[in-house]
Amino acid sequence: MPFRNRIFLVILVIGIVAVAAVLLAPIAVSNGIRLWVGWFARQEGFVATIDGVDAPFLRPVVIRQIHLKSARENAVRVDVTVLDARVVLNLKHVLLHLSGRDIRNISVRELHAELHRTNPNVQALSERGWATLHRLLPEALSIANLETRVENGPTLILLRNASLSVSETEPGRFTAAELMITSPWVRQTFSQLRGATHWENDRLTLAGLTLTHGLDLQAATVDFARLGNRRMGLQFDLDAFGGKLRANISHEWHSPHSNWKIAGGAADLSLAQISDALGFADRVNGLLHASNFTFRGNLAEPDRATASLWGELTGLTWRDRTAEALMLGAALYNRKIELQQLYIRQKSNQFTLSGYAALPATPAEWLRPDFRGNISASIDELGEFLALFGANPADFAGKIGIEGSMDTHARNFGGSLAVEGASLTFFNHDIDSFRADVTLKPAELEIQRFDLTRKKDSLSGEGKIDLSPEHKYSGTLDAWTNDLREYFATLRGSPRQKNGPIPVEFQAIIDSSHWDTRGVVHLPKSSPLSFTASFPLPIASTWSSFRVAPLNASLDFPAIFVAAIPQFLHSNILEDGILSGKLSLSETLECPRIIGELQLVNGKLPISDSFLNVIGASTLATFDGSHASVEFLNVATKDVDLALSGEIDFENPKYVVVRLTGATPMFDLMSGPIDCVNKIEITAAALPLAPAATELEFRGPLFESGWSVSLKEQIDGQFSTVPTTDGVERTFPICFGAGPEEKILLLGAVPRAEVEPKESPKKGEKRQ
Repeated sequence: MPFRNRIFLVILVIGIVAVAAVLLAPIAVSNGIRLWVGWFARQEGFVATIDGVDAPFLRPVVIRQIHLKSARENAVRVDVTVLDARVVLNLKHVLLHLSGRDIRNISVRELHAELHRTNPNVQALSERGWATLHRLLPEALSIANLETRVENGPTLILLRNASLSVSETEPGRFTAAELMITSPWVRQTFSQLRGATHWENDRLTLAGLTLTHGLDLQAATVDFARLGNRRMGLQFDLDAFGGKLRANISHEWHSPHSNWKIAGGAADLSLAQISDALGFADRVNGLLHASNFTFRGNLAEPDRATASLWGELTGLTWRDRTAEALMLGAALYNRKIELQQLYIRQKSNQFTLSGYAALPATPAEWLRPDFRGNISASIDELGEFLALFGANPADFAGKIGIEGSMDTHARNFGGSLAVEGASLTFFNHDIDSFRADVTLKPAELEIQRFDLTRKKDSLSGEGKIDLSPEHKYSGTLDAWTNDLREYFATLRGSPRQKNGPIPVEFQAIIDSSHWDTRGVVHLPKSSPLSFTASFPLPIASTWSSFRVAPLNASLDFPAIFVAAIPQFLHSNILEDGILSGKLSLSETLECPRIIGELQLVNGKLPISDSFLNVIGASTLATFDGSHASVEFLNVATKDVDLALSGEIDFENPKYVVVRLTGATPMFDLMSGPIDCVNKIEITAAALPLAPAATELEFRGPLFESGWSVSLKEQIDGQFSTVPTTDGVERTFPICFGAGPEEKILLLGAVPRAEVEPKESPKKGEKRQ
């Protein structure tokens, strides 16, 4: 064939191929895109649905809709919908597999994306998938309407009605109607966001974004340059709350254990602005002067991570709590937490704690930390310092120093602590000096030394506390006070005489939670009152358990002049007299056994607001186990003298019986029935005008209310010191505090010789 014909034939073939390419390219490209997208989705575990692909020759590819959804249940759940996407391909790079971008431009009208991740160990894409995604990054991108929802465990990020445009050749923009972030630590919503974007070398920068008042994003850069190697990075610079906040975050997930690298710092952040932005109920003032933070490792595997934290707070104020400086330095490495320093400075107060601990592997181990450290404190204003921990500063004052160490290795406690204070105040009680040396051992807490002095008073002791579940303890205790009244407001002086001090000395020996005590109370103008007691007192015992515990006690008071001593518990029982006795108590308080005697000579009682209108009394009672014999009880009112005797039966503490029999006549002067009694009056009465009352009986529980009084009478009107069987008995409940109305049990007696008796009303007549 001639050469000219060959040239013509080649040109004809090329022309036919070119025309065929022009005619078949749209079909080939559109079908090729469908096939490739479907194949790629299946390889990565997704289901892809494509609706309408237009690929004109040498013009952008238009995809009307793409829907991408996860196919595997155990994978990251992804649901993406793209509407009206225009894609400009770089065909030379696609066909020849050259380096560079395969896509020049992507323009999307609507993009809706949802991502749900519950298992951090599940990979969203394979290594080939991330490499392919990296190659698909375009030179320019614009999204007119963007809606995204990302859930990662308890964290939710929601972006609504946003738009984005980025380009390598010109600035872009970003807008969003709303950005919501919800997590266990942060819950915030940002509205009407606007900023500028820049896209260069696979790095997207967002700048000039005002999130809220006092929170401006100067620049945030997302690094996709190593997306094919499964690594991303984020760097941001934030003007926050009057200060600066910077961070550099990168994430690698190319290995089975994904890695985070975080480095950040903060300077001059206002705590007041932070509390307002986060909506704290109580305003916090102060400044986060400086802070640095680093972390490297897997967030899901903290035992493999390393981290460090350093921060300084100044001018901290919260409610009524203040501190000039608070510094914290800590590091995490090799499964150990090193507390480099916790330092608190408050005026002249300083507190320092340092040490290290093993990182707990389970939640239960957080309650039993393995910690070794040192503690040091020099506190000149105790009230101000304890106010940091919620105490009332007015309840505490003084200086205190603390030096010591602690060790909780292998769940065994150990260490030592020395505490020394001076000019202290605890709940309005002044303490001149205080000293305690404490040693903590694996099985016990030992108080090697304990000394407390206040004026001329002192308290000292030593002991051990068993750390077993029984918490038994042993030790000694010695106390001396020059005046007991300074510690008990219920002790007050007689209104007729100024009382002197009440010195008290007390000693106790404790063995396995069992106390053996003795002491002496030096009452004014009286012989010393001495006592001993032996009883068990376990830790956390209650009054109910103490009442039924075995008890041995003795009380010896040869002569107590009542007028010279304070009245206990604001009681108005006695104003004067000589009280003496010697008593011993055994068994339990619930069912006591009492041996001894009690005597009162020339006792004087106040008549106002008293249950009895008695102004004088003398008595002698002898106790013999669960019974007591009242040898005599001589009482005097304004008009009469009455001689009684009787017995007390307290064998059953829930039914104590006190019987009193008159050695001189008593008469029932009641004019009518009453429902209860809140007062008993004894008045002068003529002998023959009223029936004789042979016995008064009181019944009731020892430690409770519910008492009653019974009156026994003789129906024949004849008086006898021995009750007869033909008498009648009337019982009245005792109702203290039932109301202002007096409900009186009225009794009569033979008047004194100098007292003219009043005519007693006959039974049934109204008393004038």
